[in-house]
Amino acid sequence: MAGTYREEDSAERAALRRALDDLDALLAASPERGSGAYLRFEPMVEKLRTPAAAFLRSELEERLARYVAADDYFARDRMAHVLAGSCGQEALPALLGAMVTDRNEDGDMLHVDILDLFEAWPETAFKLSMDYIASDDPGLRRIGLWGVCFFDSLGTTYFDLVADAACDPDPGVRADVMATLGSGFGLGDPPRALDILISGTSDTAPGVRRAAVSALYGSREAVVTDALIVCASDADHEVRSWAAWALSRRPEPEVRAVLERLTTDEEANVRDAARQALESPTSWF
Repeated sequence: MAGTYREEDSAERAALRRALDDLDALLAASPERGSGAYLRFEPMVEKLRTPAAAFLRSELEERLARYVAADDYFARDRMAHVLAGSCGQEALPALLGAMVTDRNEDGDMLHVDILDLFEAWPETAFKLSMDYIASDDPGLRRIGLWGVCFFDSLGTTYFDLVADAACDPDPGVRADVMATLGSGFGLGDPPRALDILISGTSDTAPGVRRAAVSALYGSREAVVTDALIVCASDADHEVRSWAAWALSRRPEPEVRAVLERLTTDEEANVRDAARQALESPTSWF
């Protein structure tokens, strides 16, 4: 009987390996993927989404990394879905690594799979997030901060940990902190969050300034309005555009004067933002 079990196990493994090779070949041979592509690949993907395929983990991770490097989001998502279903929490490092180069958090398959794993194995996910925050790799630090915020969406426990990252040497990390403090997470310490965001409007990196200005849209304090008026003269046209957007619905006369000036800006996106802010504040919703 023992020999029969081993033979059955060997046959199952061989079948799963062939299924992976077939999936990989079909992904490589299908550059055109219309709306029905998901349904066409689903049977092959679901066949591999079984704990019995966990022995293929290293091969799945290699293929995932290859598709990430090729910027093939469709193949990446199919392979990530297989990896998550077959390996569970063991898949998290590879999936989070893939998220470093693609921060699309609007419901794509990779993001959904990661959230499912976070919910299923919160202890593992949290430990990885904390480890990544201490990483020398800025991409992993960004993922670590995102992960911690998943477990503390209102900043009641880890506010200081995230806020301290506003001084991170990497502008991508700093920009993420600005966006985070402009969300519900900033409720963990509103005064400090506001101070950091205002400081962010004068950061040396344009991306950080953009994120800070965007995050200040809902803050109506006079000090915020003053900072946004300064940003309306920023050297970066995206910062000026975000400043026009954030200045909408503010009644101060000086705000209107700034917006009117921006309607003659050299950049079209800035002019458009200023006109919309002046014409109809409700158009921003």
